[in-house]
Amino acid sequence: MRGASRFRTHGSEQMINRLLARLRRPERGWDPVPAEHAARYSALEWANVDLRLLDDLEARIGGLAGKTVLDLGGGPGHYSAAMAQRGARVTWHDVSARYMAIARDKAAQAGLDGRIEFSLGYLDEAPGLLGRRFDLVFNRICWYYGFSDRSFAAVLVSLVQPGGFVYADTTHAAYRHGELSASARLRTWLNGAFALKIGHPMPPRGRLARLFLQHGPARLEVDYRSPTNDRLLMQMPGAPE
Repeated sequence: MRGASRFRTHGSEQMINRLLARLRRPERGWDPVPAEHAARYSALEWANVDLRLLDDLEARIGGLAGKTVLDLGGGPGHYSAAMAQRGARVTWHDVSARYMAIARDKAAQAGLDGRIEFSLGYLDEAPGLLGRRFDLVFNRICWYYGFSDRSFAAVLVSLVQPGGFVYADTTHAAYRHGELSASARLRTWLNGAFALKIGHPMPPRGRLARLFLQHGPARLEVDYRSPTNDRLLMQMPGAPE
């Protein structure tokens, strides 16, 4: 837990990103994802859904059928659809209207029209926009889009019901670090050293586990086998509602 106190002392750590979010509103047409990138990334991700990940996740949480799932940062909707096909009641939430259009279209093509709920907004705003909690909050490869690492961990915890689960998978600060611009390296260093987040730097390895431990989980499983990713499964205490 060394260094955890730093996450408590910087109340302004998310201020810059929150100010930018007031100016850049998805409901007013702002979209952070260019159309060409959205199309290219969607084709790649839909062709490479990791079914073994879902098999393993089902084994660890007692299946997906009948569970309420929030795909937080759902992107092109490939995992939303895959979990819905396994019987989950899925809510897709993302900041990109372009991804939402792709996810809706793909869901309809897969015969899932009406079986996935869609919600547009910043990831950090999901609690207020959705107003409920879920059996599973699924956050894959988009953690760094949160306003701050500490506040985003609290967002995920607030969205899971007692006895429910959070699954998070994020690339960490060492991922392609040598390819970053000087500005991106500085922002990554500020986030790692002072928890001051400007833009979307990736978190340092191990931070997610430290942050989730502060919320008193009943169970926390951490997977560091990947040299580029931190993967965690957390279960909150209490009986499911």
